[in-house]
Amino acid sequence: MYSVILCGGSGTRLWPMSRKNFPKQFLKLYGDTSLLQETYLRIRELLPSTHIFFVTNRENSRNVSEQIRDIEKDFKEEQIIIEPAARNTAPAIALAMKYLTERVGIDAGESVLFLPSDHYIGNKNVYLKTIERALSAKEDRIGTIGIVPTKAETGYGYIRKGGKESNDSFSVLEFKEKPDRATAEKYLASGEYLWNSGMYFFNARTFFQELRAYAPEIASFFEDDFATILTKYASAPAVSIDYAVSEKSKRVVVFAGDFGWSDIGSFDSLADIIGHNPAARHIGIDSKNVYTYSTENRLIATIGVEDLIVVETKGSILICKRGHAEDVKKVVEKLKENEEKEL
Repeated sequence: MYSVILCGGSGTRLWPMSRKNFPKQFLKLYGDTSLLQETYLRIRELLPSTHIFFVTNRENSRNVSEQIRDIEKDFKEEQIIIEPAARNTAPAIALAMKYLTERVGIDAGESVLFLPSDHYIGNKNVYLKTIERALSAKEDRIGTIGIVPTKAETGYGYIRKGGKESNDSFSVLEFKEKPDRATAEKYLASGEYLWNSGMYFFNARTFFQELRAYAPEIASFFEDDFATILTKYASAPAVSIDYAVSEKSKRVVVFAGDFGWSDIGSFDSLADIIGHNPAARHIGIDSKNVYTYSTENRLIATIGVEDLIVVETKGSILICKRGHAEDVKKVVEKLKENEEKEL
């Protein structure tokens, strides 16, 4: 059993804390370890350190190396797989599978667990038990972890469950994109849907079989050897694993996870996790439901306001109404257009 942690994301919805050269997976948002370190330490309880790998871009490979070395002295650089360009999750997973089978020499039937690097897990013990149960799935399946929804969330994709299978998994009827509020409420009320967590597990043989069946343009791209793939990787189709395989495959099973999960995709979700941010220097006069954060440890005072997010970093300040934090990505788009250094 191996695991690959995907850590090439940009975390644009957590700007200005998350930046291009230091995105959210490397931030210590609510404790002494970063999201990446937390992800590694959790799976480290199930696997030896030599069976855990990382996929990232060249700009952030140093961040990965430094943060994992801080908690694992014997960590080797060869466990970092560097994407020459950002091409979404399907090519990233295919690249990792080629590396593991060709360079590391794992068997094509060996299970590999793919984990996002920037998620919050509230109950680690339940999470690990769910992972262990999931890994008992048949080797010819595409497995995923779906999260038992706790509210009508519009920021997540959904998975509609089918019939229950013998190993506590469910067949998958369909994947759904992020819904509007009314649709999300219907999903929640039905009890038929789980949140799509982006956690996957399968072996190389099954993955490439399904890739050839449903995304032949990607499969053919990865038929070359690993060294050749690197030279042309920037031209690989930029497609998610959901769109390339899981939305189409008939071999997908989902395990329900109920362990206090969030993808911390916005300041709204971060504030939901840690509340008013007790570590912040904040004086609130007639203020309620205000989340504040300062990387410079500056005092933030609010008077007569409610439902606000105030984030101060060196050179940038974000003020956002609670419930609108998904729109922070629009600020990042403006920064890109204007080529601002604050990006």
